Amino acid sequence: MQFEIIQPTEALRPYITRYVFVRADGSTDTMTPPQDDPRFVDGKHVQPLLPNYGSLIFMRNVLTDFNGVLADGLTLLGANQKTIGLTTLKGWFEGMLLDFEPGGMYALLHIDLQQLAGKVLTAAAYGDEGLLQLDSVFKQIESAPEIARLIDAFFLGHLPHKEDLNYSRLRKVIAACDEAKGNISAAQMAGVACLGERQFLRVFKTYVGIPPKQFIRLRRFHRTIQQMQQTAHAGQPIDLLSVALTHGYYDLSHMALDFQQMGCVSPRHFRALGIPLSADFSVFFA
Repeated sequence: MQFEIIQPTEALRPYITRYVFVRADGSTDTMTPPQDDPRFVDGKHVQPLLPNYGSLIFMRNVLTDFNGVLADGLTLLGANQKTIGLTTLKGWFEGMLLDFEPGGMYALLHIDLQQLAGKVLTAAAYGDEGLLQLDSVFKQIESAPEIARLIDAFFLGHLPHKEDLNYSRLRKVIAACDEAKGNISAAQMAGVACLGERQFLRVFKTYVGIPPKQFIRLRRFHRTIQQMQQTAHAGQPIDLLSVALTHGYYDLSHMALDFQQMGCVSPRHFRALGIPLSADFSVFFA
């Protein structure tokens, strides 16, 4: 699998994490489904996309099957806590995944993330003329830098004209969550945001799409996998118990529960699934 990671233009970095361009070539080996490998479902090759805070995805030669919705081309995904199966049609695929920062999709596109959570929205369903044009252009362009330039231009046109106060509050809350390693209550998060708890919960669900408790679990899961990815890339062994304690889990069983519920594999299985793929946090298992 080949990765090319491009950072968005500086003005967009508070809202967008990165653009990930990926291509995978199928082979006889990868298309032969092992009995216990979650990358294969009913004999079909599946690339599991990790749970996230919202993404814009464009894929060639793949179907995004999420909660029974089949989508190809350009799609928007709201925050979700389960893996998404990207089923290849011919054993290869290529595409672009844009990862939003928590709340970034709402700040740029003003989509109520609570309504989009766990769902897929196609470019046609969203109805934005610029997004429809991107969908059309992407089907003709293969250069990752050129696609990144077009995405930059699109989202620069959607930047807020003035400071979004609630988004600034959200960034402070996320920093507090990271510092506390997930051991923070909704009431404490509301205090950091300088909002009443009920108002904070309403704002948080609108911007992020999921309640604070679920967000904390997802945030910790992401940071755990990121450390595993970077440790593997450095050629060092991964001590699962040490990783668990570093990120605020009570023990290895506590971490394993999140892996099973959000990643569909155990930490040991994830460790054996072929990482590292790149120096950066991989959006794919393997």
